[in-house]
Amino acid sequence: YVKQSLGSLSVIETLTINGFFLKYLSKGCIHTKLPAVFTHLESVRIMICLWDQRQVLTACSLFQNAPNLKKLEMWSHPSSTRDQDQASIQELTEQMQMDHLVTASVRCFQGLDCEIDFVAKLLSWSPALEEVEIEWKGEMDRSMVLTKLLALPRVSPRSKIIVT
Repeated sequence: YVKQSLGSLSVIETLTINGFFLKYLSKGCIHTKLPAVFTHLESVRIMICLWDQRQVLTACSLFQNAPNLKKLEMWSHPSSTRDQDQASIQELTEQMQMDHLVTASVRCFQGLDCEIDFVAKLLSWSPALEEVEIEWKGEMDRSMVLTKLLALPRVSPRSKIIVT
């Protein structure tokens, strides 16, 4: 029923996924093939656990099916389980491209390696990306994390990282 419901939303312009709905979607086969292309979808707001690879795969599947996505807002939240299925995330993300993404933000950023890795992926997928805003909530050494973030390669020469 969820796949049918998502398929009927193919003309939406903004999508918000919060609470544990992404975790619910990632339990099924949603991350393998979504039922529709969201050609009108320009803005996604999503709560995600970036170290849960099934959630990341599900979100990436959604992004791949939103060819005109311009704005991405993410809230990073911790989870009690860590799924380390690196092979499948690497396989999917090598093919990712977000040609129209202009702005991205990560709220509640703690400086975890999985969060830094995801920001790196966004920077490598998005040739039109101008800004990645990161809202710092971490207890880690901020200067060390900032150094890692600022050293990330970018496909867009205009992209900048702003940490607040």
